[in-house]
Amino acid sequence: MKRRNLLKTGAAGSLVSCSAIARTALGRKPKSDAAALRYEKVVQAARAAFPSPVKDGASDGRFSRLFADALHVFGMLRSGKTFWGKRAPLDYGAARKARMANPMGDARKVVRETAGYLEGMYNWSHPDVHRLHGSATSVSIIGQLYGTLVDANLVWDDLSYRVAEAEVKAVSIVAGLVGYDPDKASGVFTFGGTGTTFYGIKIGLENAQPGAFAQGVKQPMRVLSSDVAHYASISSAAWTGLGTDAVVPVSSGDDNAIDLKALEATLRAIIGRGEKIAAIVVTMGTTDAFGIDDIASVHALRARLVQEFHLDYTPHIHADAVIGWSYCVFNDYDFAGNPLDIPASTSESLQRIRARMQYLALADSIGIDFHKGGYTPYMSSMFIVKDAQKMGLIRRDNTSMPYLFQFGEYDPGVYTLECSRSGAPVLAALANLELLGKQGFQGILSHSIGMANLIKQRAEAIPWMVVTNGGNDGAVAVLRVYPDGVDAKAAYEKEMRDPAARPQLVGTNDFNRKVYDETRRMAETGRTPVFVETSRYRKTPYGEPVVGIKCFTLSVFTDLQSIDNVFDALRTARAHVITAKV
Repeated sequence: MKRRNLLKTGAAGSLVSCSAIARTALGRKPKSDAAALRYEKVVQAARAAFPSPVKDGASDGRFSRLFADALHVFGMLRSGKTFWGKRAPLDYGAARKARMANPMGDARKVVRETAGYLEGMYNWSHPDVHRLHGSATSVSIIGQLYGTLVDANLVWDDLSYRVAEAEVKAVSIVAGLVGYDPDKASGVFTFGGTGTTFYGIKIGLENAQPGAFAQGVKQPMRVLSSDVAHYASISSAAWTGLGTDAVVPVSSGDDNAIDLKALEATLRAIIGRGEKIAAIVVTMGTTDAFGIDDIASVHALRARLVQEFHLDYTPHIHADAVIGWSYCVFNDYDFAGNPLDIPASTSESLQRIRARMQYLALADSIGIDFHKGGYTPYMSSMFIVKDAQKMGLIRRDNTSMPYLFQFGEYDPGVYTLECSRSGAPVLAALANLELLGKQGFQGILSHSIGMANLIKQRAEAIPWMVVTNGGNDGAVAVLRVYPDGVDAKAAYEKEMRDPAARPQLVGTNDFNRKVYDETRRMAETGRTPVFVETSRYRKTPYGEPVVGIKCFTLSVFTDLQSIDNVFDALRTARAHVITAKV
């Protein structure tokens, strides 16, 4: 029987044929079809749980009905609240008692039970959910699904075929967008924003000490980033074996960007001690305030010190642009002509962002998250390097992978940390790049900035509230609230400058935590906004953390009503905390 015919005969027919062949090979007496081995019946039932590899009316219909049922169940979870379905207390105790059942389950029942685990999770698209993840477009969700359906593994083009082509295409599009030469750049999708920083630091380490990939680190190495940078540098230093102590935090300025004088002093001290620099990590959009490091000045400083100290290597600059990369769509936007009629205040913010983001290509490597500013599902992250030859620094010998790479043209598995890399995030990202184009991103980002600016403007007019990141542009407002009888603006200025204000700052921090906790309690109804607390927006010059309440405006559905809801919720929560204290 030909293979295709075997597949099309269905589960029962193929099982009977296979079992007969097996029994003949084992020298066992054939059984009647009715008396098939029990495990064969189990396989027959299990086969029905898999989509057919060829067109088969019964199997295809079964899968389509199951998928339609899944979408129906999912749709029933949408209620207009900020979360899906109902929100009940989590029960980890019961979860830890779970054990595998012996009999097979029912597919429809399993789908419905699986959907139950979505209940209570925040709906990222909801205009009242102000988190650092807006939502995913329909095409990116479908792209993610396609990648799952074919189960592409990007270790090698033999296991991914045209999905590998899609990765190369997505990398080339982004390379051109940020200012790299697409013909010379290279990149891969990896495990989140931390993964992109990990790759940047690893290549920087190999650049500073050639041979470390095989022989290990032989001398002290340092990684520099600002004191308000993401902790990805710390995680990466730990997992590369450099150790968390290798990370040197450099102080930041009031604009939440790395302080250039402090960076120069730190670099000089490190070089003076004879230590090497694995990477200088510049942040192109901090997690809390959206501070943007002056990468052009960092690049110039590096060149000057390399020449002055006659270094035999050039320290690697990695740009953590996982949040800010998408603003590169404005690098060639005509703000003077303003073809999209972007409002003046929004345009001014975008131009200030562009003033630093336009130099992103000065970085040796860049980290990009599509699940933040790219509007795809979690997770979809890209590491991209200006010079493709740099990837050779972390290349393994093919002889260590005898079961791969016998043919084909694309073998990123020789240098990726992962062997198994799903193609789903690639298709999700590429789908959005092709759907939205520059203009789509420009429109969405303009809207997000406009909504954040509106929050800041309204907050500045409230006597008991301050905007801590007023000097930053981006789709986030960091707010700090004060009790009655306090001049919020004057109090905040004093807290940020005067060590004698430490007790007042600590008290205000506690007040903000209580207000935030009350907004969380209120949000359990699903009818009020969901914010983010930062326990350390930044530190004061005298070392105290500053607590703030963050409000992101990344959802394309954020509107004037949701802005009203922000202030109604904070006003109500603040009043409750004050009343409870009395």
